[in-house]
Amino acid sequence: MERLGIEMKVHNMARISQCMIVKNEEKNIERALSWGKGIVSEQIVVDTGSSDRTVEIAEQMGAKVYHFEWIDDFAAAKNFAISKAKYEWIALLDADEYFQQEDAQKLLYYVRKLQNKKYDMILTAWVQLDEEEKVKAVSTQSRVFRNTPGLRYKRRIHEFLASLDGYEYKYVDAVNELSIYHTGYTQEAQEKKKGSNRNLKLIEAELAENPDDWEMLGYLGDEHYNRLNLEEAEEAYRKAISCMPAKEKIIDPMRCSWNFVYLLDVLYLRVDTTEETFMEVYNKAIEYRPEEADFDYSAGEYFVFHHKFEKAEKHLKRALELLEKNGNRCMSMFLSGKIQKAYEMLAACCFNNKNLSDCVNYSITLLKTDKYLMSTLVVLLSAFRVDETTNGEKAADASTVAAFLGQNLYDLNSLKDRIFLLKAAMQAGYESLTQVLRGLFTPQELLYVEQALE
Repeated sequence: MERLGIEMKVHNMARISQCMIVKNEEKNIERALSWGKGIVSEQIVVDTGSSDRTVEIAEQMGAKVYHFEWIDDFAAAKNFAISKAKYEWIALLDADEYFQQEDAQKLLYYVRKLQNKKYDMILTAWVQLDEEEKVKAVSTQSRVFRNTPGLRYKRRIHEFLASLDGYEYKYVDAVNELSIYHTGYTQEAQEKKKGSNRNLKLIEAELAENPDDWEMLGYLGDEHYNRLNLEEAEEAYRKAISCMPAKEKIIDPMRCSWNFVYLLDVLYLRVDTTEETFMEVYNKAIEYRPEEADFDYSAGEYFVFHHKFEKAEKHLKRALELLEKNGNRCMSMFLSGKIQKAYEMLAACCFNNKNLSDCVNYSITLLKTDKYLMSTLVVLLSAFRVDETTNGEKAADASTVAAFLGQNLYDLNSLKDRIFLLKAAMQAGYESLTQVLRGLFTPQELLYVEQALE
């Protein structure tokens, strides 16, 4: 698989048809169409029965709107949309997905670079956002592909692009260059899906035809997991894993990882799960995908909850090492979206394990991304406090610690930063630093601060 670089020359005038299927997406349709303006050569919206203003808004924005009678088959609807496309490449994103403008502008250059090469699909990052538009998870998708008759979607739900003529289509890797942002896993969107039961019915219909379809069993587990039906979710994931082929025959590596990761999370949520039961699943998981960082992240989270900090530290460090080594193309979806939490847990583990040097390093790494993480700063200052107590004269004194913080993380001329540091020092029980920091305030400021901290 070739990796797609950012520097390129445009050799032709290949064009893009943007396609999507929609139903009652008036909240998302404007953003879904806006990213393609000036980038794509046509916008095709296939409506499957909207009762809101989705069609009206799409037409106002200049999209070609077609109507498709819903037949409980996402692949059929998407293939209908593809059939209406007339240009060389297709970008088929859902209404709750979009490219940011910078990536949208790159996209046209990329397809033109690839037009005369033997590549048919572009792999991009798939970034899931939460309610605050913060990254929740990062995965991989192929939503941009060549408009060719032999490439169509299969399966009525959780559909996927497949060859209809036996030709082995080739991917190009643009995961580090292009990102599709997805808002469909916000709490509001998930509640809407739960209420309809549509996905569950379609999954059950697929399983009625093929009860040992390990991918569909995994998606059945997801439906129960999202409803917190943990017993049913565990049963579905365990059956999915038992039906999985040998690892070298796995076609969808992400679904393979998800079966294990979600099962590990179910076991974590069921707080009576024994370590033996949890690690049995973990060990089977790493047999299938030893490069997957999410398994060790899950194990780290499990051991933190059970206050087994040495084991947690080992697994969290391994998770970060695997992510750095292997990246997140088709793997490490959850760790990629929870880097901050991973570092927070790891710093706390190192502190509890009296590994103060690593605790300080991980805490500083995290604070350099956001210096106002109070819990992380408290852990850092607690490490300095313990070092002072344990090593006495060999440890950095409070004045040196204050100077270090001022040089590397905080502006000691800023009242906000000084108040923040003082609150953290007090929470950490770091009395000597508390006194040093108090000395940085004027008497009038200190009076105000003490009133605010009461």
